[in-house]
Amino acid sequence: MSALFAWCRRRWSAWRGAERRDDRHQLGQRGEDLAVSHLASIGLRCIDRNVRLRGGEIDLICEARDGAIVFVEVKTRTGDEYAGELAINRAKRARLIRLVQMIARRRRWLTRRLRIDVVVIVWPEGDEPVVRHHPSAVTLDG
Repeated sequence: MSALFAWCRRRWSAWRGAERRDDRHQLGQRGEDLAVSHLASIGLRCIDRNVRLRGGEIDLICEARDGAIVFVEVKTRTGDEYAGELAINRAKRARLIRLVQMIARRRRWLTRRLRIDVVVIVWPEGDEPVVRHHPSAVTLDG
C-alpha cells in the first residue's frame, strides 16, 4: 500500500507542476498579446514573436516609425508590483544583449539603430492589467 501511495503522490505532484506551468504559459501569452497591442498603440509594428536561439529567447521584435529595430522583453506578473522590473538582473541583461547581437548579425541589421525595451505587465487576479513600458531599458553597450 505504501508503494502505491508514493506513486500516486508523485503523479499528483507532477500533474500539479504541469498545471502550474500551463497557467504561467497562458499568463505569459496573454501578457505578450497585451504588450503587442500597447506597442502598436504607440507606433511600433511587431515583426516577430518568440524568437528562439541557442542562448535563449526574445519575446518580441518590433520596428519603430523611424526604422529602429526594437527588441522587447515582456514580463507578466500577477502579484508583486515591481517583480517584473526586478527580474531584469545583470545576467538577464547580458543574455538579452548577446541574443540581440546574434539576431542583428543573422538578419543583417547591424547598420540599423537597435534598442532593447522592457514591458512589464502587472495583472492582479480579477483586476485590470497595468502596462509599464521602459524604452531603452537595456543598453547595448553593456
